[in-house]
Amino acid sequence: MKRCGIRILEKLWLLTGAKRAEFLDSENLFFDSIGLNLFKNPECWGYWCTPTNTLSFATTSGDGVHFGFLCMEGLSLDESPIVMTLPSADTSNIIVGENLLDFLSLGCRNGYFELEQIEYQPELHIPIMDSQTYSEEATREEIKLLKAIESEFNLKPWGDHAKRLLELKNKYNDLLEYSDEFYELTT
Repeated sequence: MKRCGIRILEKLWLLTGAKRAEFLDSENLFFDSIGLNLFKNPECWGYWCTPTNTLSFATTSGDGVHFGFLCMEGLSLDESPIVMTLPSADTSNIIVGENLLDFLSLGCRNGYFELEQIEYQPELHIPIMDSQTYSEEATREEIKLLKAIESEFNLKPWGDHAKRLLELKNKYNDLLEYSDEFYELTT
């Protein structure tokens, strides 16, 4: 099935100074410092824990963590929920956005590399995210990149992260499909 409707992803690519269709490499590292390396061609990344009904569009380039569109009948990719896959975690898939804009809003203050801390250290990281401030460790360049994304898409940071993440989990987790190799240590 041919997927269409990735207008928002194309605009994100343009912020890097490159058109996705004309980019020569398979991965654009422009947003590397904030953990959002864009894949030229979204595809199911194929880790044992990657849901088979997702198309991965970016990686943090750390521990195999990647972000994918949850493909749902009748929805364009721009409207599809976003799944963060963490191959090294007990819970290997977390819904991190109702759609691409919602996902970009989630990471617009602390970056996207830090999102894996939702699984590893929620009691520490969720309050930091709730503060809606930029990370104390963020460089000027990282804040500049985050502000560029926030401005381009008119993003508003999330409020109550724990509540929102639970809502997304309850709404979409049962829609994730897996290969026979998949196992989850926790739910």
